[in-house]
Amino acid sequence: MYTEPDDDIYVDHNGRLTERQWIGDQEVVIHYDDIPETDITEIDGIRCTTALRTVIDLAAAITPAELRNLIEDCLARELFSIAEARARVEQPDLRGHPGAQLLQRAIIR
Repeated sequence: MYTEPDDDIYVDHNGRLTERQWIGDQEVVIHYDDIPETDITEIDGIRCTTALRTVIDLAAAITPAELRNLIEDCLARELFSIAEARARVEQPDLRGHPGAQLLQRAIIR
């Protein structure tokens, strides 16, 4: 159940608890989820989700055209491959995940 982010704590498009915080004038959005270590990377010493997991999580919140553009950009930058995306969205932990289903439909075309 998605709720509009009119509060600091809400449910996002993927059904995950989400919190909005401000650090100075910068908004930080925190999504609470049980994410496997395979979907985590480190950039400049900061743990974050991989490009593929980020696309999966964003897919339900963007238009199909934006999703296609995002996938094409990631493929062009070799952040992940179609084979990697197919393999990941077929994993049991992503069954029922709205973004995974949308990504799977987008890469099948």
